[in-house]
Amino acid sequence: MKKSIKILLVVVLVLIGVRIYLPYWITDYVNKVLDEVPGYSGSIEGVSLRLYRGAYQIEGLKMEKTGEDIPVPFLDIENIDLSVQWGALFKGKIVGEVELLKPKVNFVVAVADSTQAEQTGVDTDWTKPIKDLMPLQINHFSIKDGTLAYRDFSSDPKVNISIDSLQLQATNLGNADREEGTLPSDINATATSVGGGVLTLKAKANLLKEIPDFDMNAKFEGVYMPALNDFAKAYAKLDFEKGTFNLYTEMAVADGQLEGYIKPVMNDLQIVDFSDDKKKPLKLIWEGFADLVKEIFENHPHDQFATKVPMKGDLNNPKTKIWPTIGNIFKNAFIEAIKKKTDDTVSFDDVVEDK
Repeated sequence: MKKSIKILLVVVLVLIGVRIYLPYWITDYVNKVLDEVPGYSGSIEGVSLRLYRGAYQIEGLKMEKTGEDIPVPFLDIENIDLSVQWGALFKGKIVGEVELLKPKVNFVVAVADSTQAEQTGVDTDWTKPIKDLMPLQINHFSIKDGTLAYRDFSSDPKVNISIDSLQLQATNLGNADREEGTLPSDINATATSVGGGVLTLKAKANLLKEIPDFDMNAKFEGVYMPALNDFAKAYAKLDFEKGTFNLYTEMAVADGQLEGYIKPVMNDLQIVDFSDDKKKPLKLIWEGFADLVKEIFENHPHDQFATKVPMKGDLNNPKTKIWPTIGNIFKNAFIEAIKKKTDDTVSFDDVVEDK
């Protein structure tokens, strides 16, 4: 056998060995990265390589809060696909794309016998593990069939509400398309919720800044309020007999300055059902008082209860303005119904001009 053939065989065997060993090495590396996240411990089921795509997939990722007895993980992701974005290579940029399949995030405020326990993720810098797992700058990010859940295991009844079927597409995050505008990235999302609500979100953004600029418009419509009764009973000691909840918001940020509003709208709201509640006099009295307040502030010709909460200030310390909120409640109660749509009164350019 010629020497060149022997060398070729050795090289092939080495490459085969590296290919076989590589998934195990990457699995150990990913588990190490996840375990170094402050306040959380993580693990994965395994890793799959897709060398022809320049990609690898993380399977069965879970992140759990450490030091707390919380029965559900903070993150539970079926599959994460991390790859090179080949289309951007033809534009002279080496960037990556990330796709999450069926990710679930569980926000927990408290658990039984431990009212201080919570997991919200706000106390952790999640950018470090993301950069460690995807060394390339992320230019495209997507979510398929995601879930955002809010859980309270200490309340009576226990609270479990969620936004499901979350579909999100965020493109040109690293400005690989070299757009000249101040907000080069597009973010679009849709989702459904308990009670049949539908969420729609559209935004333009610049995520290359330390404090990202963005211009967002979102609406959350058609939530059947009796589906929220566990939440209402746990925190307000009342339940809804009927009604529909909608929420509209516009927000814009320019150089760290935030301006926007949140506008909740409730239609055909009914809190008391005398036929069901007459055997519970204390509950009936409380619900009757709540219904009286609702009747005072409701716009009767439209059978609609709404207010508009303005937001303006530093992004790192947003403050809700209480008096404008109260003023808008009375304005809606006695003058006019707030229209069920976004007002088109907030834009990125307006915030720049105000500065």
